[in-house]
Amino acid sequence: MYLDLEELKYLLAESVEELPSWESHQKLSPPYRQKFDLEYIKRTNPRSASVMILLYQNEDGEIEFPVTMRVSYEGAHSHQFSLPGGQFEEQDISFDETAIRETVEELGVDYENIEIIRQLSEMYIPPSNFLVYPYIGIYHGEPHFTPDEREVQYIVPLNLEAFLNADYEVFEREFSGQVVEIPGYNIGDDEFLWGATAMILEEFKDYLKIVLNL
Repeated sequence: MYLDLEELKYLLAESVEELPSWESHQKLSPPYRQKFDLEYIKRTNPRSASVMILLYQNEDGEIEFPVTMRVSYEGAHSHQFSLPGGQFEEQDISFDETAIRETVEELGVDYENIEIIRQLSEMYIPPSNFLVYPYIGIYHGEPHFTPDEREVQYIVPLNLEAFLNADYEVFEREFSGQVVEIPGYNIGDDEFLWGATAMILEEFKDYLKIVLNL
């Protein structure tokens, strides 16, 4: 299957298909996570954040998107794979602006080369009380990543076609002395992408398959 970025951009932008939302999220949901009423969550005034699935074509013409390994810190999401993104700030005029600003800061890419295509379903993150707004974006040209060392340990480019054909796995992780089985994606060297990031990407995958009639 050959994917053209401009064609994919058009199909995503013009699609009127309904987002799969929880139907996709639950497949990669950790066993201890429940379904949240997002309208109720919004009324509790959670912190807001945005993340970006940034699609681009590499030098071989293949479509990729980056995930980042967070640096280790005293926090709920230390040393985990994530999509570029971060907290909404007062100077941001919209949530998609947050996604672009944070992507530029974390990856070191050019602001003017990013184009937002559409938003995916909102995702609530209980440990940090964030309501996250995920966006699909296109990068015009091939990005040259210069990760922000304060936030990003390293960047892993994921091949879109390979991701569409990949199956998630179940791996074990220890929490407070208890071993829990968690669904996620092995993205190389036994490194697993899981949690909210995997749930967001699962909706992205399912929605792409709807759009592409796969």
